[in-house]
Amino acid sequence: MKSILLLIFFLSTVLSLNPIHLPSGNNREYRINPISRANDLNLLTPCKARFIARHWENNIMSSGKEIMKEDAHILLRIDDLYRNIEDDNVNIYMSWTPNGVSSDVLFVIVGEINHDEKDFVITMVIQSPFWDSCQIESEHLKYALEELVGGIGGVSLDMSYLYANDSRFRLSWISAIGK
Repeated sequence: MKSILLLIFFLSTVLSLNPIHLPSGNNREYRINPISRANDLNLLTPCKARFIARHWENNIMSSGKEIMKEDAHILLRIDDLYRNIEDDNVNIYMSWTPNGVSSDVLFVIVGEINHDEKDFVITMVIQSPFWDSCQIESEHLKYALEELVGGIGGVSLDMSYLYANDSRFRLSWISAIGK
C-alpha cells in the first residue's frame, strides 16, 4: 500500500512539472490579442532567434529521455534555422507570443520579402517543445501572419514554400480554411 501511494505521489509530481502545465497542474493557456492578432508577433534579431532555438534544443537534449518524433522534428527545424542564420542576413525573424500567464515564445517564424512579386514569403515555422495545441491552436498564428501582412498595402502573404517543405503546417493550416 505504501508503495502504491508513493508511486501516485511521484507520478503526480512528475506530471505537474511538465512544462505545458502550470505548477497547479492546470494546462497553460494562451489567448490571442483581442485588439489585433498581429500584436502577438514580435520582431527578432537573428541572435535572439538563435538564443531561443538554443534554449529549446538544450531542453530537448537534456531531458535524459529518448527523443520523441515531435522533438526530432523540432531539432531538424532548429538545425535549418542555424544554417539559415549562418548563410543569410536578409531574412526576417519573428516570434509568436500570445497572451498567457507568462510571456512564452511558442513559435519562431522565418520569412523573407520577395521584392519582385511584392510577397512576404514564410520559409520556416518552428514550434516550441513546450507548446501543445490544447494551449492554443497554431492556426491563430496563421491568422496573425495574415493580419500583419494584410495591413501592409500592396504586399501579400505567400506560404507556398512553407507548405511545400513542412507537411505539418500544410495539413493543419490548409484544413483550417473551412473553419
